[in-house]
Amino acid sequence: MRPPWASARQNTDRHRPRLPRRAMPGSESAMPQDAPPAAGPPATDSPSGLLQLVFEHAGEGISVFDSQMRLVAWNRRFLEATGLPAEAARVGQPLEALLRLMAQQGEFGPLPDEAALQAEVQRRYLALRDGPPSLVQRLRPNGRTLELRRTPTPGGGFVMLYADITDRVGAEAALAERQRMLALLLQRTEQGYWHIDNEGRTVDANPAIGRILGVPHTALIGRSIFEFVDEANAEVFRQGMRQRDAGLPGGYEITLRRADGSFLHCFNNATPIFDAQQRKIGAVGLISDISPFKRAEQRLREASEALARQSQVLADTLNSLDQGVLSIDSQGHINAWNRRTIELLELPEELMHHVRTFDDLLRYQTEHGMVDPGPGSGLRGRPAVYQRRRRDGLLLEVHTHTSEDGSVVRTYTDITAEAQARHALQESETRFRSMADAAPALIWLSAAEGKATWFNQRWLEQTGRTMEQELACPWPERIHADDLERCRAAYREAVGERRPYSVEYRLRRHDGSLVWIVDNGIPRVGEDGSFEGYIVYGWDITERKASEVALRAAKEEAERANRAKSEFLSRMSHELRTPLNAVLGFAQLLENDSDHPLLPLQRSRVEELMRGGRHLLSLINDVLDIARIEAGALQLQLSAVPLDEVVGDCLRLVQPMADERRVRLLDQRPHRAAASPGPQVRADPTRLKQVLLNLLSNAIKYNRPGGQVRLAWCAEPATGTLRVDVEDNGPGIGPGQQERLFQPFERLDAAHSPVEGAGIGLALSKWLVDLMRGEIGVSSRRGEGSRFWVRLKLAETEAEAAGGVDSRPQPLAPAPGGPPAAATTPDTSAAAKTVLYIEDNVVNQLLMQGMLSMRPGLRLLVAGLPETGLVMALQARPDLVLLDIQLPGIDGYEVLRRLRAQPATHDVPVVAVSANAMQSDLQAAEAAGFADYVTKPLDLARLLSVVDRLLAG
Repeated sequence: MRPPWASARQNTDRHRPRLPRRAMPGSESAMPQDAPPAAGPPATDSPSGLLQLVFEHAGEGISVFDSQMRLVAWNRRFLEATGLPAEAARVGQPLEALLRLMAQQGEFGPLPDEAALQAEVQRRYLALRDGPPSLVQRLRPNGRTLELRRTPTPGGGFVMLYADITDRVGAEAALAERQRMLALLLQRTEQGYWHIDNEGRTVDANPAIGRILGVPHTALIGRSIFEFVDEANAEVFRQGMRQRDAGLPGGYEITLRRADGSFLHCFNNATPIFDAQQRKIGAVGLISDISPFKRAEQRLREASEALARQSQVLADTLNSLDQGVLSIDSQGHINAWNRRTIELLELPEELMHHVRTFDDLLRYQTEHGMVDPGPGSGLRGRPAVYQRRRRDGLLLEVHTHTSEDGSVVRTYTDITAEAQARHALQESETRFRSMADAAPALIWLSAAEGKATWFNQRWLEQTGRTMEQELACPWPERIHADDLERCRAAYREAVGERRPYSVEYRLRRHDGSLVWIVDNGIPRVGEDGSFEGYIVYGWDITERKASEVALRAAKEEAERANRAKSEFLSRMSHELRTPLNAVLGFAQLLENDSDHPLLPLQRSRVEELMRGGRHLLSLINDVLDIARIEAGALQLQLSAVPLDEVVGDCLRLVQPMADERRVRLLDQRPHRAAASPGPQVRADPTRLKQVLLNLLSNAIKYNRPGGQVRLAWCAEPATGTLRVDVEDNGPGIGPGQQERLFQPFERLDAAHSPVEGAGIGLALSKWLVDLMRGEIGVSSRRGEGSRFWVRLKLAETEAEAAGGVDSRPQPLAPAPGGPPAAATTPDTSAAAKTVLYIEDNVVNQLLMQGMLSMRPGLRLLVAGLPETGLVMALQARPDLVLLDIQLPGIDGYEVLRRLRAQPATHDVPVVAVSANAMQSDLQAAEAAGFADYVTKPLDLARLLSVVDRLLAG
């Protein structure tokens, strides 16, 4: 039984010495009220005095209780160990009262109420009164560790000793940790630890030496080190042991023989070990595998030999060159040359074995009239490339290559024949260019890589540039950007086949004006048959192109309306939402993957991916709105809308976009009293917010950096309306463009800007405002910004009847900038349920598997074909079927009809999963009997909610 109060041992006081009535030293406040204070230090000639001295100078806390469990003696350290105040310790104080005081002070830990406190005090009291001798440790609330020793006395009382062992416990723990770390180091290190006695027998070893020798380290105990070496290395061991016998540590290389017979090069750091009497009792060796270093040494030797062979090959190569090569170090000393150098410089061969520096060589050449003396004739006095003619007329071209360290390599090449050929070519080119300059065509020459090398006079007159300017002008500056890649592609294709080409493009003149040119290139071939480039002649076709443009513009104007409609239909195709399903779906899986949470940088990238996907989805939904408006299928719910609340929400939503583009938002709504609800307009709240968000985001996107956007409104009592203004100080819109501003798919000049968009936002806003029986317009001037305004009827009451119900399907992803949908908490009712997913698209199958994996107790079956799905439904009897609509062979409606025709699957709920998101699609699915309709891109939270609801069914 563990003693409760500090686990002290009990004692008796039957034979305790009689003490004076005053308290023991260390607690004057404990003396009885009727006892006089001590008159000086206690006398040491009596047992009481000696006992008092012992109590006073004891390093431990002491308390003595008699057989009635009353305090009879104590010292100061007893109070410190128990946390009792000095006034609590009095002769005759009951043990139970002291325990209760300690409990109240928290010495026994937290006790919830008086009953618990009383129970704890009683438990500890009984244990101290009746318990056997004991020695235990106790951790006090202040973090100190006490060792408590309870010793019963013969009279039925006990003596309790209290020792603070906090420092000792800490030292023991630190020593144990050091020993543990040392043992762990020996176990984990890759360096072998080999402890031997004076005879070379193994006393201890770690796993690393076992791996080195190929023997379990426990099997090494008692074995001699000489079992693991050949005779040559045994002598190395003996020499090392003689040094250890002399008391000397040392290191040496040793080749150990492993258990499989192979040898391993190692290095041994050996240290002798002595006992307390300084007698050598063995040695410890730290063995390191140095085989990689030995192999590196071997590779270095082989590399040095290969380098020597390569140096000889290099020397042979230099001597076979047709160029002279002379190498000079940074101090001007000649360190290498080849035979061709001696021939071209007309030097005697024996001279090169005697001259030491380039200056010595130059002095010899000057003295023999080979070079002209004077400034500029030294090593660094001439250009990097120059020519000089020998006395016999031979023309040399000299190249000087200087390295970063100051060393120089000079080459000498005989270019006599080349110079003569170049002179003849120049005469031929002069004649050609004279004829080309007189031709009416635009003619230019190109090198093999396509760079222009010459233009005729007619070309220069057309561009208004000089020859130097034209040669320095890159092709991207000559050719209109829209034509550049087409011209390059035509040129690359022609060059690859060495054939003629023809291409039309817009040429930019010196003044920035453009002319249409048709170029016809003819390959130029050298005497050796090599391709040298093109000779190109062209004509000005500007007038012809103008006629073509006028004709095309007339045709395009007639087809523009149909093209806009076609673009709308193509944007809404099934193939547009299907890949978006993968983008948004897998992004949601990454965001909600609790098993593999994303790093902050990865999460920000996924958020950008989600933001882009949601933006594209919002564009799709906008186009669906336009389609519904055109078909007359979109109904709005008009009511009294608090304008202040809607505008405040919109400003908060666009504030991050404004901050990103450094655009300042100015909220200039009229001031109103705090209790005033503000104006209310008759509108659909969702659609009004959609219109205002579009105007605000456009004002930010098409603004200038550092610009501002002002939002204000004013009531118009005469007409019972209110006008909301959104004004920016961007580039403005010209009068001609304002007429096309609210037409669908018109982006005006923004189509060539980096601002993203599809040109449907303003058209949709106009239609929505019209449906809310309001007006929308713009006033703008170039360079002064734009002001868009919306005029709506003021509401007569705060709760007008709705004008209809909004039939648009809710978006499956949050609006751009909104938070991503979160996966709902798994429904435990879905445990051990089976779901069958019929889908022919593999990516969609993988996505569904990932999303439904968030329901661990759910079993998912996947069928890639409708026929396979019907068979699996009959065999597996699923609890829920997820069914794609557009399937190969038979569509989802036919699959649903066949499932309903079978008794086994007649009542199984079936959910349509499709990229078709028109209202008519949802109505058709409902009429066919689908339990629900989930549109692609899939929203994780929406999908799991539908699955949980139907499985809980």
